[in-house]
Amino acid sequence: MPIDSSNLLLKEQQVLRSRVACLEKERDFVKSLYSDMPQMLQAVSKGALLSSSLNSLKIKMQNQLSNAYCLFIVCDKECLQWRLQYSDSISDCLLNSNSQLSSVPQALITFAASPSCPKRHDIDIQSASSWKHWMPFLKDHAFTDVSMVSVSDCQGSIYIMLAFQRKETCLESELMALALDSYAAWLSAIFERAQADQLLLEESHRDSATGLLRRYSFENSFGIVLKDSRRHFLRAALFSLRLLSSSKINKADLKVLAEVMSETVRDNDLISHYDERELVMGIRIQHLEDAEVVAAKLLKSLRSSKYSDNRLISDGLSIGIAFYPEHSSLESLHKAALSASNSLKNTSGYRLEFHGKCYETSSDFYSL
Repeated sequence: MPIDSSNLLLKEQQVLRSRVACLEKERDFVKSLYSDMPQMLQAVSKGALLSSSLNSLKIKMQNQLSNAYCLFIVCDKECLQWRLQYSDSISDCLLNSNSQLSSVPQALITFAASPSCPKRHDIDIQSASSWKHWMPFLKDHAFTDVSMVSVSDCQGSIYIMLAFQRKETCLESELMALALDSYAAWLSAIFERAQADQLLLEESHRDSATGLLRRYSFENSFGIVLKDSRRHFLRAALFSLRLLSSSKINKADLKVLAEVMSETVRDNDLISHYDERELVMGIRIQHLEDAEVVAAKLLKSLRSSKYSDNRLISDGLSIGIAFYPEHSSLESLHKAALSASNSLKNTSGYRLEFHGKCYETSSDFYSL
């Protein structure tokens, strides 16, 4: 065999061996990247704690990108508040005396502010002016390249992973992109599961048609109000609001009524769709007349002309009010408030129950 042919064959074999070695490296990388998928899926499906899931994902990426240094950062959607998710001896130099990031490179700010471009790879970062704020950190550890990926938690925060690499151990761009895509997919799945859990929790406590508390949730929450009132010698009032409309309840009309009620009371007061044609409110008060003020304010709001087409509102409400500590339990409070509401005999307005009698105003409580 001619020498030239022999050299050509040898060269082709070397190229082939090199390609095989490269493919084996890629195979091992992909195999490692997805080897724990069953465990990760199981953790997400079981709704593991968010902090535990994030920590597991951090460890996974650090092991996967063993020749890179992974930095995990969280910022708000306005890119004004930044913090490290995790710190160690390497990243400590980026923090000030209050354990906050002392500065943020412009390149990182620009990346975080561009959600339409969730991945980015910067090379020769030691020479880039957009990374100058972290230059001591980059030079001390000989970092030359950085790959970044960002994921929004849909709650106003952006989670960013930065994989810093040294020139001599840089991972192939395709494999790095694969790792970043995997991180983003798992992180999105974790956030979606957490959001689903929150929605399920809210759905179990609130009526989806009105946004108001379901009956059992109201009872639990108002029970806490009564315990707190008993402990601190405070007053509370329970309202029973009967819908006077005999028509089939329209959910859209009911939602408008719920919104008006919510605007009438404070954020920490309680409102529930208690029964098909009854809503209840539980509020903390300082004086007996405070409950009257709330009832009068609500009725005045409902008389607005903008609700004239709302059959549920235009037909009126009968409001009965009972007080704690005159009644010591939710059951007796509700019974008294409902009795006061029924005393209106299907006319719109409010009545106050006080020691077994119904009154038009609290000023009559102690009159002879």
